[in-house]
Amino acid sequence: MSVHYKERVAKVTFRSLKDRPGVAADVIQILREEGFTVLAASFDSSVGGRADFSVIVYESDGKVIRRRREEIAERTGAKEVVVDPGLALVEFLDVLDLRAVLETLANMGINLEFIALTSGVLGVAIRRSLLDEVLMYLQEEVPHAL
Repeated sequence: MSVHYKERVAKVTFRSLKDRPGVAADVIQILREEGFTVLAASFDSSVGGRADFSVIVYESDGKVIRRRREEIAERTGAKEVVVDPGLALVEFLDVLDLRAVLETLANMGINLEFIALTSGVLGVAIRRSLLDEVLMYLQEEVPHAL
């Protein structure tokens, strides 16, 4: 397992999107057209035909999105766009024991602000203030991970 991280990211949540095929791709395309970089994405389960969709972007992009949130909400069809800055994105590559990683973070008292899983890669967003603690622990427990 190896670990990569980005220190200055924000979570952007598009609230109450219509749950239909392609909605996530549409939102990502709109963000890309605006020049934003999407680092990770996660779609919540649908309730009543609506769902929340969150992406991780660089914190500088998050600041621009926050200023333009009403315009971006209208373009994406979201009821509301919420920006949560002050996060760090930690990516665990080649995860063999997903449960062990998640339990370790939980035992450290680390609240996950965002979680996305793809083939062999676990991405989590945590409060940036906790990043040094997480990295120090990982360096001790998995010396070649960083």
